[in-house]
Amino acid sequence: MTLIFERFIDWLGRDSKRTESDHDRSTILSGFLRRITPDFAGDRRQTLKAIAVMAVCWLPYYMLALPGEIWYDTVQQVMMWKGLSNPITSGAWSDHHPVLDTLIFGVFYQLGAWLGHPAVGVALYTTCIAIAAIVVFVYTVRYLAKSAVSKRAYLGAYLFFCVFPFIPIFSMAMVKDAVFLPMFMLFSVQCMEVARTKGACLKSRRTLALFIILALLVSLTKKTGVYSVAFACILLVFIVSGDRARVKLLGAAVASGLVIFVLLPVVLFPACHIIPGGKQEIIAIPMQQSALLLREHGSELPKDEQDILTGMLEPNAAENYEWWAVDKIKGTHWTQQRENLLKPFLRVWAKDAVIYPQTYAKAYFMLEQGWIALPNSTVNENLQSSYLYTRTAPGKNADVAGLPQSKYTRLYDGIDQFVIWLGNQFFMQPWLSRAFWATWLPFMQLYETVRRLRAKELSWTYAAWLVPMLVSVPFLWISGGSVTYEGLRYLMPMLGIAPIGCALLTVQQQPSHADR
Repeated sequence: MTLIFERFIDWLGRDSKRTESDHDRSTILSGFLRRITPDFAGDRRQTLKAIAVMAVCWLPYYMLALPGEIWYDTVQQVMMWKGLSNPITSGAWSDHHPVLDTLIFGVFYQLGAWLGHPAVGVALYTTCIAIAAIVVFVYTVRYLAKSAVSKRAYLGAYLFFCVFPFIPIFSMAMVKDAVFLPMFMLFSVQCMEVARTKGACLKSRRTLALFIILALLVSLTKKTGVYSVAFACILLVFIVSGDRARVKLLGAAVASGLVIFVLLPVVLFPACHIIPGGKQEIIAIPMQQSALLLREHGSELPKDEQDILTGMLEPNAAENYEWWAVDKIKGTHWTQQRENLLKPFLRVWAKDAVIYPQTYAKAYFMLEQGWIALPNSTVNENLQSSYLYTRTAPGKNADVAGLPQSKYTRLYDGIDQFVIWLGNQFFMQPWLSRAFWATWLPFMQLYETVRRLRAKELSWTYAAWLVPMLVSVPFLWISGGSVTYEGLRYLMPMLGIAPIGCALLTVQQQPSHADR
């Protein structure tokens, strides 16, 4: 696959030059394609053309989604907005899910209620988030087109965003990750510009303000977003020139951290009676490993260690252990008992990691196997349409919240089964597997980048375009599930930034002064 990738990048980096005779022999189809292909170096009309073409390509998925794809977590957030009892709280808001996302979903829900039915609000959300995603993807392609990448590379990125089905399917879902994706893509482009200009762009107050605002939005729309911002800024510090640029980057990271770890929990949450999120999300993998430890070696553990583990985990964790997800082990509530047991639990967990390393490794790699394994007979570790899950599966809480729930189970089941079948075919399996987008493609991009850096065919200013990927991959490997439907939404940033790593490899060799 790496050899195929190398040949693909070589082809991608060659801009074909057509002669007049070539144009004369062109088919009706090729002529039509040239007519509808936007000129990304053109004016505002060409930008609107690019947006319109992508919107047409997304239209079938938009029609299938209407009034909207509603994920299970979103149902909980809407119930919080209405003050209804839900699996997390008795009706109060919780930071278990990002508060900004809950606010956005609640506002659209309320708009729908005022207009006659919450389904109208869901449809409005689907429309707005789809438009926002399209605009951001077109903006990303325009940036690539103006940054010395090959024409095939940026047109290939545009085609990917237009026709790869999972881009529109997940970009217009009513789920927190769909809100995060446009913010992360815009932040990624700003990181690319900081790297390309060696930090010179941060001299502009407007650009610096935009960078900080996007860093804050990334932090506010996903629980791990603040860590992504911090890692990105730290990596960029080694690329930019001048102490002022480094201070500004670190300042953006510090500002995001102060908002997430100080302003929200110390000031906003108490004032608005918002319940802080539980710490079980941070230690989900140690809890999963401890549950398997109890299941396989519980009788070998001292009584005091058994008491600590059973007190920290959900009741009957050993019996309820599921290798593919942590939900039944960590639960949704952080109690005072868990707070008191946190330090003893971590000590026991660390001690037993030395004694039972195979058990811990088994629990971890079974949980994260979707990021490296091909689909098999036990579980489908490939991409799926998710229509069945999001349109018919949220259950009774969707009815209580007044959210639309489709009755066309057979239609969406047919779509999902077709996508699963397609993903299991020999020639399609690699490209539709989660492992390809989560691990294999990032590895190949990193490998090729290192090769070209060593051969001095690429400058560090462009190699730093891998920063968005480098700050996304680690969080996949600490996720609470890789083979479930939840794992699909974790992949959204990887799908969005995949063309960027390919595009940077088509940049022509930079002059010798570029790295000075």
